[in-house]
Amino acid sequence: MKTISVYSLSSGQVLAEPVLNKNGMVMLGAGTTLTETYIERLRQLGIQELFVQDDKPQTAAYSRQTTPMEQIVRKENRNHTNFIVDKTLLRMQKNPFIRQSFPSQTGDNRFAQRYQDIIKDISRHVFIKKSLAEMHMKDPFLFQHTINVAMLASIIGFAKTYNHQQLYELIVASLLFDIGMLDLPNELVRKRSRITSIERDRIEQHTIEGYKMLANRSDIPKTAAIAALQHHERYDGSGYPSRMTSRKIHEFAKIIAIADMYDALVSERYHRDSYSRGDAVELLLGSGNRLFDLSLVKLFVNHISIYPIGSEVRLNSGQHAIIASVNSSFVQRPVVKVIRESDGSIVEAPYEIDLKAHLELVIVDMN
Repeated sequence: MKTISVYSLSSGQVLAEPVLNKNGMVMLGAGTTLTETYIERLRQLGIQELFVQDDKPQTAAYSRQTTPMEQIVRKENRNHTNFIVDKTLLRMQKNPFIRQSFPSQTGDNRFAQRYQDIIKDISRHVFIKKSLAEMHMKDPFLFQHTINVAMLASIIGFAKTYNHQQLYELIVASLLFDIGMLDLPNELVRKRSRITSIERDRIEQHTIEGYKMLANRSDIPKTAAIAALQHHERYDGSGYPSRMTSRKIHEFAKIIAIADMYDALVSERYHRDSYSRGDAVELLLGSGNRLFDLSLVKLFVNHISIYPIGSEVRLNSGQHAIIASVNSSFVQRPVVKVIRESDGSIVEAPYEIDLKAHLELVIVDMN
């Protein structure tokens, strides 16, 4: 460990001690790999010196040669990741989630067939598959989140009556919207504790990095680059990186933002447990025309079956029930049929409860 002036730092050095602000709060933790963005931010904050590890990571010119065994392991890891991507895209083609989530009362399979055809085309796209593989290697959570967002966004696209080309572009944009995360340090992507202000600034750069990665590609729709840049902009101008208001935000970015938030809420994260689907919908509705376009939120809520009919759920009372019916205006509060009481006893004559009329009861888990 050695002390070094902030003006002598270089990208790639690793902090040996945490960097604290004037209030004693940790801004960057020990073990953080410094980037140009971090270094510039430290200088702006007036940090004079800090502790770094003695050995700077080797540059490409002096890095040791990998052994044959390491090369074999890397190849096997890459092959395994490619297999996961292929398997996931095949599962998306068969769209069990799509068939389950989209209300059956639409009365046709146009969306499922169109969606299946588009995913089949994407499965042959070299750059998209390579990007998904890199996301999986970066962080399996990032990969799965991307897949979920693509499926959710596509449902909104169909509800908007997008034609085939529009739906294709939306799904491609949904699969690549977080590609800028590949530019972040692994320890930041997977960090379990609260992030610091400097780390937040670095994370927010992923929208710009994603745009740069996609903007000049001839094999990717331009709308994908725009969505990568704008998916954290918000209706009221409180988002980033440009604080755009709703009028300037591309509709694909608005749609992806809703799907992104919903899946983030209902999925377990490194730093918190998941929200219930009902709570996630309530939060989205409560953010309408503030963070998100309310008309798109309502479209999303009305066209996705967060509680498919026939699925088994658990209530906060401890009772187990089956989803009996869903009112499209209150999808988060369906009618349930109780099959087991809170003490575990089987209900011989199952009875219905309309959760819309019993606000003290909420669904806390679904099998």
